[in-house]
Amino acid sequence: MKNQKGKISAETKKAMPETRPKKQISKSDRDRLIEAIKIAREIGGGRDIVLGKLKKVLRDAEIMPASQMPKNIVTMNSAGKILWRDTQEVRLFWLGFPEALNHDGNKVSIFSSLGIALLGARVGEDTAQEVPTGHRLFKVVKLLYQPEAKKDYHL
Repeated sequence: MKNQKGKISAETKKAMPETRPKKQISKSDRDRLIEAIKIAREIGGGRDIVLGKLKKVLRDAEIMPASQMPKNIVTMNSAGKILWRDTQEVRLFWLGFPEALNHDGNKVSIFSSLGIALLGARVGEDTAQEVPTGHRLFKVVKLLYQPEAKKDYHL
């Protein structure tokens, strides 16, 4: 199951039954992300694997109107705190589109493995980020801002 660093091995993850509900993503986020994926593929830059994983997440998710998005789910432009299970470190994050990032340490691109894991993550639930050695677990401990909760549908 989990090793001492809180990681789940690939073999364990494959053996675990899928009991989690589907990720919930707003239609507006999905539409903007599909367009961003198309543009990124045209530009190139070696992101095809990450873009493919994001596209799969979007394909498998439950898509809903932004006005019906639960307030405990990470959406694009959400900000909050995550707890890394292996180190017990708390980190602030802001999930954004690549063009909006200035790499200050708290901003997470949706075109990264952490960004993909954050999108649709629920407050209080363990979530696995894919890393080269398997998976690293984190938990969203608090959402400080979610655009849909504030009716900021234009973000």
